[in-house]
This record gives sequence, structure tokens and C-alpha cells, in this order.
Amino acid sequence: MPGIMSYAVSLPSLRISASAYEKNWGSCGARGLKQKAFCAYDEDPVTLGIQASKSALERLGERFPKIDALFFGVTTPPYEEKPSAATLPTALFDYTDIRVTEITGSPQAGIQALIAAIEYCEAVPNRYSLAVAADAPVGRINTHYEHALGAAGAAFVVGPNGDVANMIDRLAITQESFGTRFRRLGEEYITDLELRTQSNIASAAAIGTKFSEVNGLELGRIAVGSEPSVVKAISHVFDLPEAEVISLWSQIGDAGSASAPLALASAFDKMCVGDTVLAVGIGSGATAGLFKAGKGLVLNRETGKTVDELIGCGRMVKYIDYLKHRRVFSS
Repeated sequence: MPGIMSYAVSLPSLRISASAYEKNWGSCGARGLKQKAFCAYDEDPVTLGIQASKSALERLGERFPKIDALFFGVTTPPYEEKPSAATLPTALFDYTDIRVTEITGSPQAGIQALIAAIEYCEAVPNRYSLAVAADAPVGRINTHYEHALGAAGAAFVVGPNGDVANMIDRLAITQESFGTRFRRLGEEYITDLELRTQSNIASAAAIGTKFSEVNGLELGRIAVGSEPSVVKAISHVFDLPEAEVISLWSQIGDAGSASAPLALASAFDKMCVGDTVLAVGIGSGATAGLFKAGKGLVLNRETGKTVDELIGCGRMVKYIDYLKHRRVFSS
């Protein structure tokens, strides 16, 4: 059975605290945020994706395989035309015979990329794939919802007999959601009409209903990439009060399509063989993958930093420096 052979994450080195917004704006528009990671002037989702991929491949050591397909989940690629995903294999490998697919348009994209990578290996035996999720959504500096927008990357190597984790189920629902977190063609910044329709909670609830219908096992963890209101409601809508809900929103901010994969990696950092986790990406519906930890998980995470370690080693900067990296003062 194809499964995850290795995983790793990447974070920008820079951080800004919620208190910096409070000091400079009088309040922080991201309730519950402690700090967030953000890209320096020379970083973007592609550089984060490359960094996470290198770490995931290095964790394999001598088992480093030839990657046959790469799936990139991102909502803020540097280019609208010219596949940003093509830069990843150019930076990572010395060969060009590789299938590349870019998935975008929704914070679901990261989990969709991981599921697509696994399904590719299911459909084409004895092949290897790489799933990459990276994002750095941005909003206008003078908007309150900009305060929450962060950045992160995650990568997963998938192949035959992957012994880090196996996907034992996949779930998806699709529904229109317009009013929060959208970006029109040609625009750089996210727009928020502030229409709070509870659609993301409804999407999470729909996934919870589907999960209860098809699975009889006890779920230990739920890794979710979404705003605090959804995270708070997860245990209730899934009817799993004992499950640990993992979200790094308060420490990283809204990392778009990388949020749920980052939470999944954080879950892997703490899981034991046989433990289960449901990773849920939410936005205009929801996509979820149910994973069971394998015997290779402990060995794989012996090298490299954990998610918590990467969060802790960031460098806090002042708000004026944040604006410089955001190129606010550029002509």
C-alpha cells in the first residue's frame, strides 16, 4: 500500500507578535493570535516549499527515491501564468521527467495535494510522488484581517510501502462560500466582505457527519487549518470530545493551504504507531484525509527539527521592520 515515507515543514525565520499590532494600531484584529510567521522580502511560497521538500527528502537518507510526480498546493503562487510548481523540481532534482500539478484556489489545496500524491501512487504502482503545501497570503496593511495572515510550508514524500503513515480514508464536500477570504483574478491582496455565514463551520460539520458514517474507529487527533471559531467548534461538530484538536493558527497565523498540512506534521511529531489523525483543509467546502501512524514514524522524525522547535526558533521583529519586508515603503 502506498503511504507517506517522510515529512517535514518549513517556516520563515521572521515573527511578529500580536502586541506589535496592539501597539501600532491600538488593537490586534486577529483574536487569539500570539504571534505569526511571515515571509522576508526575498521569500515566497516557492522558497518555503523547496525548503520543506529538501528537509523531507533528507530525512530519507539512503532511501532517497526518484520522484515521478509532484503536487503543489498553494493559493498565493508568485505567478498567475507560468507554473510556480515547475520551480520546485528544478531546484530539487537533476532530471526533468517528472509530472507536476499545481492545485490552487482554496485553503483546501494543501490537503488536496497530499491526497492527490497518494492517489497517484495508488494508480501507478511502484512510483514515488512528492506533495508540497506552501502559502503566504497577504492583505492590505490597513485592513484588520491582514493581522492574521502568516506563512508556512510542508512536504510529504509518498511511495510504495510508506511506513510513516498510511491514508485509510479520504472525505470531501464542496459548497459555495463567498464573503470571507477571496481574491479576484489579477489582484494581489485577499478581500474580506465580512459576511459571516458560518459556512466553514458547516463544512467541518459535514465532514464530521461523513466521517461518523464511514468509520467506526476512535479518532485520537484532528489537524485542522482554519480560523479559531472553526477550531473551537471542531470537537462539537465531530462529536468527538476526547479528540485532540491541533491548530497552529495562534503561533503561525493563517498560512492558507499550508495550515492543515502543518498541523498534520505537528500531529506526526507526537504520534505513536497505530495512532490516528484526521487532517482537514477548509474553504468553500472541506477535504480530509484520515491517517494511521506506521512503524517508520519514529525513525523518520529523528533527524531535523520538529514543528514546535521551528516555531520557537523564529526571530521577533518590530512592526516597522515588518512593513519593510512587506515592501510598504517601495515605490
